[in-house]
Amino acid sequence: MNLAMKWIDEVRGADSLREVARRARVHQATLSRQINLDQLTFESVRDIARAYERPVLADLIATGHLAPSDAGVGDIDTALRAASDEQVVLEIGRRLGVVELSPLFDAPISEAVERAGEVIHAPFGVGASSEDEPTMKQPPARQADAAKNGTRKADSAEHAD
Repeated sequence: MNLAMKWIDEVRGADSLREVARRARVHQATLSRQINLDQLTFESVRDIARAYERPVLADLIATGHLAPSDAGVGDIDTALRAASDEQVVLEIGRRLGVVELSPLFDAPISEAVERAGEVIHAPFGVGASSEDEPTMKQPPARQADAAKNGTRKADSAEHAD
């Protein structure tokens, strides 16, 4: 399978090539010929990306029409600096599986600082939850020694630094 067809398959999902051509307002024969030759034109990529509400610039880079340096996103550091705070927070939430973000994310920083005691609970155990921590009980006699000496059984656990 050529690169053009791989990109089309990624974009179209379950749509037929006929539907892709119709949505992008490209002749089906033209689109088929470009795919067979593995030579999608700049205009075809742009039109298909717009029809499927995808980022045109990213798709032009993915299909080889532009280099990342042409778009000013030569590396990840540049892209991260270009992203807004909201975009970064939303991406972190998406990666962590947080569907509904805390209202603190939308609050002014002064309000967020005042409400900093509120805990955001998510399915992965963030905040005050101790689901990630192993349960390590010590006998009562050892607890007093540990408190006095400043050592804990958890300090010697596999994950302890």
